[in-house]
Amino acid sequence: MEPNFQALRKEFPVLARKTYLNSGSYCALANDVKSAFEAYMEDRLLVGANWDVWITKNESVRALTATLLHAGPDEIAVTASVSAGLNALASALDFSGARNKVVVSDFEFPTNAQIWHAQEPRGARVVHVTRAADGYIPLENFAKAIDEQTQLVAITHVCFRNGAKLDIPGIVRLAHAKGAKVLLDCYQSVGSLDIDVKSLGVDFAAGGMLKYLLGSRHTGRGQCLRRRGWAQVPVGGGYAGDRKA
Repeated sequence: MEPNFQALRKEFPVLARKTYLNSGSYCALANDVKSAFEAYMEDRLLVGANWDVWITKNESVRALTATLLHAGPDEIAVTASVSAGLNALASALDFSGARNKVVVSDFEFPTNAQIWHAQEPRGARVVHVTRAADGYIPLENFAKAIDEQTQLVAITHVCFRNGAKLDIPGIVRLAHAKGAKVLLDCYQSVGSLDIDVKSLGVDFAAGGMLKYLLGSRHTGRGQCLRRRGWAQVPVGGGYAGDRKA
């Protein structure tokens, strides 16, 4: 059935006055999202700390995110931001041994490179995979960088600058063949492309709400996925960090 684009446009009041071209940074505000903000403010005013409802909503977000990524709810962590999630992941990695290399690409959003450079005082060696003459990063460039000293390959699904899609399955094969794990930054694609983390074979994925999932800032926009069987524990913690929480 053909979508009713006129009806869909009415869900975004700004489109009645402007052509909105900034979804790659921050989505247009939808009526449903505006109503959710208003309902939260009313709840905050009348109830105060409505913990039971908030915890239920958090678990609902986990379940919906798992469905979106074709994962299990127990693999999803809802974080304050992608930066918070990636820093937690970074804190759990040990760079003191021979496997201390982190491979990133020239297509990364600054978050996914700067966080790994911040691990250099802990022993991490960050290697950038550069573009070819045509502007793309072919698989063979990753093959030259990924070796037995690589602990993590941190790559973007879709480049924030030019929209290029990397060969994720190919990169995953290269990394796993050398014993390295793969972190997929799908912030620029989640909500606009179908993402099956199990089919892709990535070990971790991070994304957010404020672009093509039509969410907003500071409302649990970061999701980090961990694959089962990963034993490391982040250094940071909090009141909800207990397994029973």
